[in-house]
Amino acid sequence: MQLKQVQINLNAPIGQLGEVRKSHVLQALGVPFTIQPAPIPGFVAYVDPLHRRSVMLAEHQIIFIHDGENISADLRDAERTLIRTRDALLLDDRFVAGIQWIAHHEAEGAATELSVERFLRLSAPEVRALFEQGLRGIGLRFTYESPPFTCDLRIEPFYADTAFFFIQFNATHPQPLSLETILLRATEFGEYVRDEAEEVLAALLQG
Repeated sequence: MQLKQVQINLNAPIGQLGEVRKSHVLQALGVPFTIQPAPIPGFVAYVDPLHRRSVMLAEHQIIFIHDGENISADLRDAERTLIRTRDALLLDDRFVAGIQWIAHHEAEGAATELSVERFLRLSAPEVRALFEQGLRGIGLRFTYESPPFTCDLRIEPFYADTAFFFIQFNATHPQPLSLETILLRATEFGEYVRDEAEEVLAALLQG
């Protein structure tokens, strides 16, 4: 299982981002972060292209994203980046958080075919007949509690390259938590996706 991306969303009353505040954040983040056009309207984006990290800010939200070919579940770098952002904006250390991990798992064959053959109790011909032979693949979604977070695990073929499965994990919590707590749980969730989600997929694919 290869971790491809982590995204941490922090909701907080940031307020308006004038030029002075933008400059303070940029100075706190340091090189190689630069301000770039944001992919989401209404946000300011600070991008580190060398390490494929970004911080996006709006009046009520901070979004941290790190992607790569096989990133680590260790989020100490994310912690440093978000602490500097928090302190530059003079924010309290309480955030309503959302955490997302994305991973790929190499399929032994085509993930689309394996999903049709193994994800349901119906036979592959019976499943395909339900969709008049137009079926490409099957995805599964598991929702469960990992207190205090509600978690959502999704497994489906990676349609851009069907030699892989696409795994997406989301965790949300409606009450404010400290940044330290959020990042500790985010690291645990990343390790879960890297290690235990692979076992979930292996069990699903057993003939």
